[in-house]
Amino acid sequence: MRQELEKHGLDAFLCVQNTRYLTGTDAGKAVIVPQDDAPILICSRLEYERVRQRSRIRDIRAFSSWKSPLQRGERVFFLEPWQLIVKCLKELGARSVGYDKASRAFIRKLRNAYSASYREKPEIMEDLRKIKSNEELALLSRSAEIAERGMNRAAELIEPGRTELEVAAEAEYRMRKLGSSGTPFQTVVASGGNSWLPHSSATKKKLAKGELIVVDLGANFNGYASDMTRTFALAPTSKQSKILQIVKRAQLAALAKVRSGAKAMEVDAAARSVIERAGYAKFFTHSTGHGVGLEIHELPSLAPNSKDILKRGMVITVEPGVYLPNVGGARWEDMLVVTKDGYRLLTL
Repeated sequence: MRQELEKHGLDAFLCVQNTRYLTGTDAGKAVIVPQDDAPILICSRLEYERVRQRSRIRDIRAFSSWKSPLQRGERVFFLEPWQLIVKCLKELGARSVGYDKASRAFIRKLRNAYSASYREKPEIMEDLRKIKSNEELALLSRSAEIAERGMNRAAELIEPGRTELEVAAEAEYRMRKLGSSGTPFQTVVASGGNSWLPHSSATKKKLAKGELIVVDLGANFNGYASDMTRTFALAPTSKQSKILQIVKRAQLAALAKVRSGAKAMEVDAAARSVIERAGYAKFFTHSTGHGVGLEIHELPSLAPNSKDILKRGMVITVEPGVYLPNVGGARWEDMLVVTKDGYRLLTL
């Protein structure tokens, strides 16, 4: 971050939306990273003890909008959060301040209280977050492993008569037992007519023979998400089997293009080409993949119009799909780490 400050001519960076990335805890309200001094974490008084236990940043300043007696060891400023931010910027003497994202009203308050140049620079945080550290890769690997175990549980339950909700609940229960703090998105179990809706959700519908069943799920481990999809078949028709095999071939074609230095759009094009040659181009309606980290959808984007270049240490999904009305939908998704000459799968 300090290297980026120097590159962009900034005295400090005010992080509002990416506090967990910098601190290791989701309890922070804001982080100020100055060019030369120690970073400052700003949090609510209610979160002070949790932040103190979990944050990588040691200079923690809590705010409270009203005065009340202090407990031993508490460091509380009886100010609104924006007022405490102003106090810190003044203390640092920052004249040029970058920030990731904040409302105009919030920035106006800062500007009116403390005259400085405030520059919206979300790309600084976005670029930093694209490349995962070894610590992040370990957390993402564990998150993916938990998702895998959840998918295995779903597979055990794919049989006629089970409801989509039952399969989703059992998969989520398995992931919770293994340490997932929740799911980064609503677990999808989509059978029959629901399967050709790319963004379906689990319902009371019962699984039946002659259907494709799309299961899309993820875990959340220490803040880091995972994402994988498998498509199951119950006595499928030949056409259903065909589109499932096409999707798998499309994924293999895309994976063959993944390496550091590859254009993200070319990975997408490889998958799209397989599906197009099979005659199903208009039934592949989403991008081939996306980055995963603290959020389920991050950069880079593996889409036809993407300008992103894959780099070593990025974690992405590759997930082509075909959604054929009155026949069935199929998607096959894995999470992987981009390496110098290829990739390493996080889901199996």
